[in-house]
Amino acid sequence: MMAGDRDKLLQAAFAEARQNLDDEVFTARVMTRSRNLLYLLAGGAISLAFVILAGIWLTIGIPLLEFAVLISQVFTTALVDLPEGWLALVFMPVNNIASLFVLSGKAILMAWKKLISASFSN
Repeated sequence: MMAGDRDKLLQAAFAEARQNLDDEVFTARVMTRSRNLLYLLAGGAISLAFVILAGIWLTIGIPLLEFAVLISQVFTTALVDLPEGWLALVFMPVNNIASLFVLSGKAILMAWKKLISASFSN
């Protein structure tokens, strides 16, 4: 091919590509672009995770919170109606349904441990 048949724009693009670049400047430029891309990607991932978690909270969290409030109201129902005064204040921590569950669970655990330790003794 002859030199006259070549495209001038194409020759200019190849002439730019033939320039020698300083290694440190080139490396710094590539690392800066890579770091900026990484920051952009991390920010996008965090934003997407926040949007997904907010969506999950709006669809599942609010009914779950209402269920937890309902359960706490049921578990704190008084077993015996005590009159106002010091007697009610003394028995308030154990005068509810939740205390029955806790005490029965503790009794079952103690019985289980006694049963297991008795089976291993001679």
